[in-house]
Amino acid sequence: MWWLVIILLLVLFLYSHKRLSYFSSRGVQTLPPFPFLGNLTAVTFGRENFVEAIAAGYNEFKDQRYFGLYQYLVPTLVPKDPELIRQIMVRDFNCFIDRGVHIGTDCDPFFGRNIIMLTGSRWRTMRSAITPSFSSARCRSMAPLMAERARAVSEYLRTHITSKKIMDINEITMPYVNDVIASCAFGFAVDSHKDPENCIYKLGMKAIVQDTTQVMKFFGYENMKSIMKMLNVRIIPMEATDQFSQLFKSALKARREKLVQPRPDFIQTLVDVAEGKLKQEQVNDANNNDESKSSEKITDDDLVAQAMLFYIAGYDTTTNLINYFLYEMAVNPQVQEKLFEELNKIPGNDKIENIYETVQGLEYLEMCVCEVLRLWPLVGSADRRSVSRYDFGPTHPGSQQNLIAPAGIHIWLPIYSIHRDEKYWPNPNTCDPERFAPDKRGNITPYTYLPFGTGPRHCIGSRFAVLTAKIFLVNFLRMYKTSAFQKSSRLCPRAFILRPANGYDLSVEPRCSF
Repeated sequence: MWWLVIILLLVLFLYSHKRLSYFSSRGVQTLPPFPFLGNLTAVTFGRENFVEAIAAGYNEFKDQRYFGLYQYLVPTLVPKDPELIRQIMVRDFNCFIDRGVHIGTDCDPFFGRNIIMLTGSRWRTMRSAITPSFSSARCRSMAPLMAERARAVSEYLRTHITSKKIMDINEITMPYVNDVIASCAFGFAVDSHKDPENCIYKLGMKAIVQDTTQVMKFFGYENMKSIMKMLNVRIIPMEATDQFSQLFKSALKARREKLVQPRPDFIQTLVDVAEGKLKQEQVNDANNNDESKSSEKITDDDLVAQAMLFYIAGYDTTTNLINYFLYEMAVNPQVQEKLFEELNKIPGNDKIENIYETVQGLEYLEMCVCEVLRLWPLVGSADRRSVSRYDFGPTHPGSQQNLIAPAGIHIWLPIYSIHRDEKYWPNPNTCDPERFAPDKRGNITPYTYLPFGTGPRHCIGSRFAVLTAKIFLVNFLRMYKTSAFQKSSRLCPRAFILRPANGYDLSVEPRCSF
């Protein structure tokens, strides 16, 4: 019996060794991998955030155009050269059209339908269908809805912060972002500061992908998809999925049957999309175009999946943007005061005629947002997967050795590391909004500033997220100023996105002027 166990362990070890020799056998530099765990040992045991694992290689191989990293047993290429990043993400996009992790509907019938998981032509169809939801015109029409929620927060804070107070800023921002998405996406009016037990807020707490357990689920699907499928592992708990589906489908039904007034929100766009697709399908029926019918049909389940993704992705990332912004203002009081001078020049909330134009016209606010996104991008890396054989060129300038990889090679774009590379950003760890002054933007090396990714699969909701954050910040920073009693630079090792290990505790103090 024991000899069978020994043989099995030996076979597994040899298999691991072969997998973890992928890059070394091809002349690509990589940090020494650990058997079975690759370069994610510290991530697995909750000792570092996965962007720090990428940063270790990024900083080690300074002269390389790219280097290798193993997400467990999966060889993953990390490009460092901005021109190579442009090739992968833009110029040769058709070779890298898919995301790295793919969880299909056969594994997770609901999560597998969202636009991040979709591949090929199905992704193109869904992307073109929901893109209008996030156009500048649609965001302009949703700005008053955001402003309404921001004013509600201001009224709530007037009675809860009357003197200097140390608090978790997350307690302010999370309910606000929840209420904005509930209003702008689904047409639900909720006030999560006054009523934290409302169903949407409670549902969101169950559904958000934000801890190591969820990260491990993604890695699990990448490394042992068959086992994850057999165990019926879901990214979002089934109970939360069912509740969200019921909630959203009821909203769809009410909008279609004209039981509520149309609003310039996400759900109305999806209703319009569905009706538009129905008309197209009728044309396809008339033409007996069976192939088009099967590939183009968008169902209510598809719409629900996009709506839930919008909620999950927008909720955590937008909240994080606001939190890090207030943190950087707290540790850089000179920046905060300069911003306050700009904000203090605009009319009061009840006197602003066009909130969208007003907010978008705040030049220094825009510079500050860009700098905070440089320091703390919404996601620390972006992933892609090749769908065809690809020549990545020389490993370093002047090298005669190229990596020519078959289809299926995974890419991790090291956004966090590039944003803090002193080669492109002098004093990279310093918050300096002047980097993004209108007359200096031309000095930024292309493809070294990627807070939302780049290329056709960049973050579709970036415009919505930034506008949501700006409207909150305009309201909040005219009334309050933040200061820090401790500086936190260490990342939380158990978070899916970037967030400080010590949380968002800040000192918040009312300004005398309000």
